Amino acid sequence: MNLSDWVLLGVVVVVLLGWALWVQASRVDRLHRTVLRSRATLETQLVRRATAATELAASGALDPAEAIVVTDVALRAIDAAPAGLVRDGLEGAPGSDPLGEGAAVDDAPDRGLVESELSRTLRTVLGEPEDRAALAADPRATEVLGHLQRSWYRLQVARRFHNAHVQRVREVRARWVVRTFHLAGRAPLPEPFDMDDGLPDD
Repeated sequence: MNLSDWVLLGVVVVVLLGWALWVQASRVDRLHRTVLRSRATLETQLVRRATAATELAASGALDPAEAIVVTDVALRAIDAAPAGLVRDGLEGAPGSDPLGEGAAVDDAPDRGLVESELSRTLRTVLGEPEDRAALAADPRATEVLGHLQRSWYRLQVARRFHNAHVQRVREVRARWVVRTFHLAGRAPLPEPFDMDDGLPDD
């Protein structure tokens, strides 16, 4: 091979390497955006569950003291929603690039703790299966209780999907090629969302 052949080979290798890195960087970016979409879905399900809890409390089917407690915890969960689910900065600051450097951590309540408290409160109020059966038989609670159960189940599914997407991103970003060539850019490493989302025992 003469010099021009070696130069051509070198150019081809560089182009192929650049293309491979671009493909890998695009994949990392898509994974980050998948996490953001799954996080938005999870946020929606959390708000729906809290809303259903307030509707159940307002239905008149619960004991007044229980209704007050459920309303208080559910409203705190709704009020905490603007703080976001996870403080990893992946969403970015308001009005900024969602994969930018992110916003500073504020003094907002920990969403995982607030949502876990709502789960525990609802499990306590709903009680044993026979108690829930009696509540479901009450015309005032039948529809809203079904809505609460569906939204709670969808919340569990959404959280599993979100955390699975986060785990996938973390695995890909741990690869040497991604770390060596900084293919994730300045996007923060996403964190899973942890909470007690256990349904009442059947």
